[in-house]
Amino acid sequence: MMKKQILLIAAASIFAFTLNAQGVVSNQINSSASTFPECGAHYFMEKVEQEEASFMELSDQLLKQVNNIIKQQKQSKSSATILTIPVVFHVVYNNSQENIPDSVIFNQLQILNESFRRQNADTANTRVDFKPLVGDSKIEFKLADFDPAGNPTNGISRTNTSITHFGGVLPYGPGQNQQITQWVNDSLYYNYFRLTSDSLGGKDPWNTNEYLNVWMGDLRIFEPQFNNFEELVFFALATPPLNHVNWPASVLNSIAPYEQGVLIHYVNVGSNNPNQLPAPYQSFNGVVTDGKVMVHEVGHYLGLRHIWGDGNCSEDDFIQDTPRSDASSNWACNFNTNSCLDTINNLDLNNMVENYMDYSSGACQNSFTKGQVNLMRSVLRVYRPNLYDTLLTSVPEKQALALNQVKVFPNPTNGNFTIDLSPFKGSVYLGVRNNTGQLIHEAHYLNQKKVNLNLDVPSGVYFLQLSQAHGERISAKMIVR
Repeated sequence: MMKKQILLIAAASIFAFTLNAQGVVSNQINSSASTFPECGAHYFMEKVEQEEASFMELSDQLLKQVNNIIKQQKQSKSSATILTIPVVFHVVYNNSQENIPDSVIFNQLQILNESFRRQNADTANTRVDFKPLVGDSKIEFKLADFDPAGNPTNGISRTNTSITHFGGVLPYGPGQNQQITQWVNDSLYYNYFRLTSDSLGGKDPWNTNEYLNVWMGDLRIFEPQFNNFEELVFFALATPPLNHVNWPASVLNSIAPYEQGVLIHYVNVGSNNPNQLPAPYQSFNGVVTDGKVMVHEVGHYLGLRHIWGDGNCSEDDFIQDTPRSDASSNWACNFNTNSCLDTINNLDLNNMVENYMDYSSGACQNSFTKGQVNLMRSVLRVYRPNLYDTLLTSVPEKQALALNQVKVFPNPTNGNFTIDLSPFKGSVYLGVRNNTGQLIHEAHYLNQKKVNLNLDVPSGVYFLQLSQAHGERISAKMIVR
């Protein structure tokens, strides 16, 4: 069975309820599955594969190439830097419930950063056998400080839309299975990606080479001929790197309509979201509403596949230190399952339900392996080279921090910093964010050589951002004692 490139995350069935006639689209996607929301990645890839028969093999080759790069470089030159990715959250809403507040977005960004930096409190729950395998990705995320036109921004866009269901409206009813199948093939993914287009009721992306775009909206399908049921097939979906200049033009043309980034059902953003999944999906509340869905999706965006390789024990995710398994964890936290025989450090390890790339409950997800870390960082450097800024982590604590000749001193301090802007010419944007990504100070300067900045904030780590509209972006840590 050919390995499948995964773009989507969706629910599997751990709860014993039945949707009966509900879940008709899920049944058409996979007639052998339950009617619970499930992973549709395989079917999306098969759709692309039907258009371009080389697509899946090209996706496999990409990961093989990245692994060869990792073996050659051994990450020796990159492991001492933090790679910082600017993020724009596009809130596309039809009603006030979907127009989620900034506080939820700040919370989601915090969860992203804690999870990718292995600073989340539940890392203590990683089992002993896996502790030597897991690591800090040294990938961080910040809200964008400039939009593509060079205007200052908080990294959040809001768009009111007339679209009520970005999964679409199903025009067929009971007994029309063939028509429903055709509708899924022709329309379902087109419907979802309307989120990424102004002209289709969504929001156009910011430059996908320079920003991680995240779109939030209602991903349900409205089914008027099935008692007005609102079916949730996918919790979220993410695109892997797709801008490979060495791929055939026909393949690039086939995937061009699918904007790069993350699409997520608005209920699944953050852990402090005031919204809840309604019946018949209410049993998933607390399982996929803790901000970990986004962590999983960004893992896909950075090249990772599901930990079980979307197949049986013979399939793999191209990561050497993730144990093989023959299926997802079905949103459970079963620490006793060992579904495949393999040896990692001479051990046959149980299924790694704590891995963010499994379908396990967010309550037990807490880790990326070092192999996954190496792959994500290499994908960033090779296939998304304009997406990130670098932040050196090897600067001594009491030494002036110099990045591209911009100095911040003293650092650490009690909140009084001096910032050298002499390398910049013209207008400079200065922003300071806390570790949740919340903007706490911003200013613009014109031809100024030096700035004295007094931050009246609690002790901790803060992030300085210096930007010019069409120039280099620089990030630096500021430590307040």
